[in-house]
Amino acid sequence: MGMANIRDGGTIIIGVRKKNDNYILEGIRKEHRATYDSDNIQAWVNTYADPYVRLGLHDVEFEGKQFLAIVIHEFDEIPVVCKRNYGSSLHQGKIYTRSHRIPETCIVQSQTEMREIIEMATEKGVRHFLRTAQKVGIPLEKLIRETDIQALEKQAEEVLRD
Repeated sequence: MGMANIRDGGTIIIGVRKKNDNYILEGIRKEHRATYDSDNIQAWVNTYADPYVRLGLHDVEFEGKQFLAIVIHEFDEIPVVCKRNYGSSLHQGKIYTRSHRIPETCIVQSQTEMREIIEMATEKGVRHFLRTAQKVGIPLEKLIRETDIQALEKQAEEVLRD
């Protein structure tokens, strides 16, 4: 949910282990990879997410080793909210994001994080509105109103011409 609530989403790499401050590229065995099914993972995640989280699985080969990338897409229209508790990890009604401090998912803790999420949702809403307006035949030019200064300049030109 945290990655779905950030711009461009995020990726989880299966086959990497953290030891102290280093990451060790171990890879993933074929029999372990076979246990990952994108439909099952998405269904499980979405039992806790509202509206939903979109994700995909991608096999990656690097330095002769196999890895699995779970790609989480940013939310489509509105931010993802946790819809039910899961132990002490997830809390109903909370919005999760990725921290700017360290690589972790956490509950939105600051106005800066919340503003970023609101800005993303606003941008998506405006794009949706513009697409819908164009689909029903309203040209973009009709949606953009003149500023007061532009209107005043236009009136002044008309007066000077007369």
